[in-house]
Amino acid sequence: MIKHVFFIVSLLLISCIEFRISDEEAKEKLAQAGASIQFDDLLVGDRNLHFAFSGREKEHLIVFIHGSPGSWSAFIDFFKADSILDYADILAVDRPGFGKSGYGLAEPALKTQAMLIKEVISRFDHPKIILVGHSLGGSVIARMVMDYPSLFNGLIMVAPSIDPEMEKDEWYRSAINTKLGAAITPEEFKVSNDEILPLKGELVQMLPLWEKIQIPTIVIQGTKDRLVPRKNADFAHRMLPDSVLEVRLLEDVDHFIPWTHPNEIVSAIQHLLDSTD
Repeated sequence: MIKHVFFIVSLLLISCIEFRISDEEAKEKLAQAGASIQFDDLLVGDRNLHFAFSGREKEHLIVFIHGSPGSWSAFIDFFKADSILDYADILAVDRPGFGKSGYGLAEPALKTQAMLIKEVISRFDHPKIILVGHSLGGSVIARMVMDYPSLFNGLIMVAPSIDPEMEKDEWYRSAINTKLGAAITPEEFKVSNDEILPLKGELVQMLPLWEKIQIPTIVIQGTKDRLVPRKNADFAHRMLPDSVLEVRLLEDVDHFIPWTHPNEIVSAIQHLLDSTD
């Protein structure tokens, strides 16, 4: 019961986070901070992928993949990070079903998500690419490296949902999936539910593929994360004994690291940039 109450409270807290902002709003917000941003769309089959990027000039590309629910704008403040932008361009993608990437239509298969986002990345010509994924975005970027191991040079998983044993059956997910539940649930949460319900099975399919990840990896995890347990970080270390450079456990920190502790992510990016030079 405590966990269920916490989930409801978490929904209220998450609702305070602005999931989507218009491209025009984003441009204006960043212009006020002396930064710039560009937008584009890519049609892959019948799916549209919307993405934001800082440019195409630097040697490195940092790719940000958001959690569930969310959008590219979860990482908008990183477009102001001179310590990254001095050395790398930034790309942030609306995952399928979120933002302007076919809003409302989920894509439960991580393999398909990985392929779609890979097609966006292929439009960029950077020789070195680092992936950053938060929450379910951590699952997606892990699958990307499993399926396309030669394309990427570094991996940063932030509070990643990757251990199938940590994916428990939760009563409210089945409730959301009913006609009444769908009618009273915000669209972002319906899409989120549609991809989280089958997530355990998706992660089980990935179990024999972890050995394909052979690139430097950093895991960032809050010790007070009630949405994605810290045992996911232990799982990463266990599955990637030769690739994990470090597991950064943030004491008394919850799940919302990109908003509350962005400097930890910037530091991890700088570490991987140094290690890939």
